Amino acid sequence: MGAVMTQQYIMGEFSALLSTLEPEPEGCLADAARGLRHRVESAPPVALAPLAAEAVTLADMVCWASLERGDAATFVRNSEAAARLHEFAVSAQLLP
Repeated sequence: MGAVMTQQYIMGEFSALLSTLEPEPEGCLADAARGLRHRVESAPPVALAPLAAEAVTLADMVCWASLERGDAATFVRNSEAAARLHEFAVSAQLLP
């Protein structure tokens, strides 16, 4: 039972952290973030590590998009969200 709860916690926290990214609402990055979040929520545990790598890459892209728009406030929020996402993925042993 404990391993199942741990996996559910990891999936839930991973999904919640993805939801803190703020891509432009109507852009392809927003679609990618929604799709990735859905895949995380329905993935088997063995698929979480590749999804974590994808999430870190997506977070980086969201940060760059904020900078390209000249939106410093959103960049700061996205950078903080990306850092939390990366830290979580490393702590959960989804990334090296």
